[in-house]
Amino acid sequence: MPLTDQPVKGMYILESGRVFHLIDRKLKTQGRQGGLVIMKKKALDNGQVLTETVKAGTKVEYINPETKEMQFLYMDNENCYFMDNQTYETLPISKDVIGEYANFLKEGSTHLIMMYEEKVLTVKENPSMELEVTQAEDTVKGNTSNSATKEVTVETGYRLQVPMFIKRGDVLKINTSTGEYSGKAN
Repeated sequence: MPLTDQPVKGMYILESGRVFHLIDRKLKTQGRQGGLVIMKKKALDNGQVLTETVKAGTKVEYINPETKEMQFLYMDNENCYFMDNQTYETLPISKDVIGEYANFLKEGSTHLIMMYEEKVLTVKENPSMELEVTQAEDTVKGNTSNSATKEVTVETGYRLQVPMFIKRGDVLKINTSTGEYSGKAN
C-alpha cells in the first residue's frame, strides 16, 4: 500500500483494516506548532462519518480501488443485484452499502462499482438520473395558494415534489444527492 502525507478529497484510505472515503480535508495552521489536517471521512463498511484531526505530514495509507462497470438488474428487500458486463456474473450488493441511491437505480442502467480485494466498497453515484413519471395527479385550476407543487411517482417507485405542469410520461432529471427535481430531461 502506498503512503502519502497529502490526503486529497475523494481518495480512499485504509486504516485499521477498514476503508474510508475522504469526503473533505481542511488545513489549519497554528503558528509555531505547524499545521493540522482535519479529515472528514466516511466508513464504507457501515456508512459512519468521522472527523479526524492529524498533524500535517502524518502518513496515511491509501488504496486505488478497482472500478468495474456493471448493469443494475433488480432489487429485493436486502440487496440490489448487478451484472458484470464482462463475465455476466450476478453480484448482490447490500442496500446498506448503496444507501439512498437505491431509490434511483433504474433497471438496465449501468453504474461504476468500486471494489478492493474482491470486496465491494461502494457504488459511484451519478450526480443526476433521468427517470420517467409513472403516476401524477392532474392539475386542479386554482390550486396554487401555497407552493405550486404536487407529488409524483417515477419508474423506480420513488416519490418527489415537482412543479404543477409535470404530467405522466414526462422524463425528469433528479438530483441524486438531494432527491429533488432539477428539471425536465431533453
